[in-house]
Amino acid sequence: MGRVKTRISAVLPTLLAALLALPLVVVGPPLPADAAVSRGAFESCLLGSVNAERTARGIAPVEMADDMVDAVRDWSEWMRFNTFEHMPDSLRRSILPDTWTTYGENIAWNSNSGLADCSTIHEMWMGSSGHRANILNPSFRHLAVGTFVDGSGWWATQLFFDATNYPATCDGTFCDDDGATFEPAIEKVAAAGFTQGCNPPTNDRFCPDDRVTRGEMAAFLTRALGLPSGLSPDFTDDNGSVFEDSIERIAAAGITQGCNPPDNTRFCPDAPMTRGQMAAFLTRAFDLPSAQGIDFADDDRSMFEEAIQSLAAAGITYGCNPPDNTRFCPDDYVTRGQMAAFLARAFGL
Repeated sequence: MGRVKTRISAVLPTLLAALLALPLVVVGPPLPADAAVSRGAFESCLLGSVNAERTARGIAPVEMADDMVDAVRDWSEWMRFNTFEHMPDSLRRSILPDTWTTYGENIAWNSNSGLADCSTIHEMWMGSSGHRANILNPSFRHLAVGTFVDGSGWWATQLFFDATNYPATCDGTFCDDDGATFEPAIEKVAAAGFTQGCNPPTNDRFCPDDRVTRGEMAAFLTRALGLPSGLSPDFTDDNGSVFEDSIERIAAAGITQGCNPPDNTRFCPDAPMTRGQMAAFLTRAFDLPSAQGIDFADDDRSMFEEAIQSLAAAGITYGCNPPDNTRFCPDDYVTRGQMAAFLARAFGL
C-alpha cells in the first residue's frame, strides 16, 4: 500500500487540496522495531537510486544537500501526523538557499515499515510521469532527501533544486551534526576511526538522531577495540549482513551471546539497541567490574541493572534526564549521537 504525489512547478495538479499554512512540526514515536534499515541508509539508497537513473541516461548526478536533510525529514514527519501534502511555499522557501533558481518536489508513503531498502518507493516514483520528470530533470544539481518511519510505514520527501554558490561549507567532518549536542563527541570518535558516517560511500553525514542497530554497534566496537577475527557462534540471521564480520568478532570476544536466550542462535543485526543492552555490551567490552554507581530510580527491575551500575561507576554514563540524571531509561533506544558520547567517554577521548 502506498501513495505518491509530485510537484514540478508552482501549479499543483487539481487533485491536490489547498496547501496548509506553515505548520508546527510534531515530534513522533521512535523508529519501530520492525524497521529493517535506518533512515540514513534509506535516504542514501534513494539518492543512489536517483543517480543510477540519471547516469544511465547520461544526466549528471545530483549531490545530497546535507544541510537541508533535517528540515525535509521534519516535513515527512509532519505528513505522517497531519496531511499527506506538499510543503507550503513559505516553508519551502525557508529551506531552499536564497540563490535557488528552480526546484521540484516528490513525496511518497508506503505502509510497510519493514522495507529492506528504498526500491519500492523509488519504483513508485519512477512509475509516475511527474515524479520521473523530477528525478531525470537535468536542471537539478542538488537533492535533499528526508524520511520518517513508524508503525504506519515509510514517509519520504525529495526536494530537488539548483542554486548558485551552493553548497555551503560543512563545519567539521560531517554536515548534519553542526551545533548538535553530541557534535564534540562525534568529531572525536570520527578522528579516532570508530566511525565513517551513515551514508556510504560519501559518508559526509553522521545521522546523530538515528537509532543504533545491533549490527552498527558491533561495527563501532570492532573498530574501536581493534578486535581480531576468531571462532564464534554461527548466528542464523547475520549471513549476508554488511555487519556479519563485526558480529562474528564481538561474539568471539565474548561481548555478545545473541538476542534470543537461552538458545542464542540469532543476533538480530537490524534490531535497534536499547540503553540497557548497550550497557551490557560496553561492560563486557571493557571488562568493567561490578560496582555501585549512580542509584538510578528506573533500573531496579531491569535485567541490565548490574551492567548499568558498572557503567555509571566508570563514568561512562550519567543518566538520561539532565541535569538531574536520576534516571537511566534502560528501555529507550540509543541514538548514534548518544553512542558517540558513550564511546568518547569510555576511551577517554
